[in-house]
Amino acid sequence: MAEDIRAEGLYEVSAYFPMETDINMVISRLKEYSELLKQSISGVVISPVTVEYIDQSGWEVWKSVLKKIRVGKRVIIRPPWEEHIAEGDEIVIDINPSQAFGTGHHETTRLCIEAIEEAVQTSNIKNMLDVGCGSGILSIAALKLGIRDVTGFDTDPIAIEESRKNANENDVLNKINFFCGYIQSAKGQYDLIVANVYIESILLMKEEFLSRLSPPGRLVVSGIQYKRREEAIRGLQEAGFLLQNERVDKDWVALEFVVG
Repeated sequence: MAEDIRAEGLYEVSAYFPMETDINMVISRLKEYSELLKQSISGVVISPVTVEYIDQSGWEVWKSVLKKIRVGKRVIIRPPWEEHIAEGDEIVIDINPSQAFGTGHHETTRLCIEAIEEAVQTSNIKNMLDVGCGSGILSIAALKLGIRDVTGFDTDPIAIEESRKNANENDVLNKINFFCGYIQSAKGQYDLIVANVYIESILLMKEEFLSRLSPPGRLVVSGIQYKRREEAIRGLQEAGFLLQNERVDKDWVALEFVVG
């Protein structure tokens, strides 16, 4: 499920389901939930649910749009129809555009990969937790950049399926632990936690981040519009984090924290 912020206070929520899904049941449940929201939150206005059937061939449009891209100093991300022979210490990652977020072309994905690459170069990062792994691109990049123990999770089962497919395409499926669920199911502590998700989710999980970060580890959060930068910083500082660095690309920001 994805939210696309079109204007201040206005959200569009999209979800993808297999063709065999009982869509009438889904619509019925959504209507029930919409009524609950209206009763619980004053002033909420929810538009009617619309349904669009997407032919599989519609995904072919990606071929004319997505090309290989360099991220950071070493990482080359390419879709299956693009060729690239690695030179020197380049790392090539194959990502097939699908129903899960993360092709490497969005600013927030690039910012996170740059942060992971720098973390590997400057710190002893033994393990990483990828929060909201989407296509699995950050987990795959982290492993190929040298982090030996990588765990990625998402609440969307389609995202986990795509993560595993992409990991398999990059010959790292047996080296990454992907699971469908919530951060509460992530066991142990991590030297690096990366969360490229919505700011609301980041702030909801801030205490969980804190308890799962092994000192002197670092937290990288993105998926944050620059206009909400201060809100994110304030919320994480209240939890005990110290802002160490930030990266900006167009209207998006990635923030790097350590434990205060």
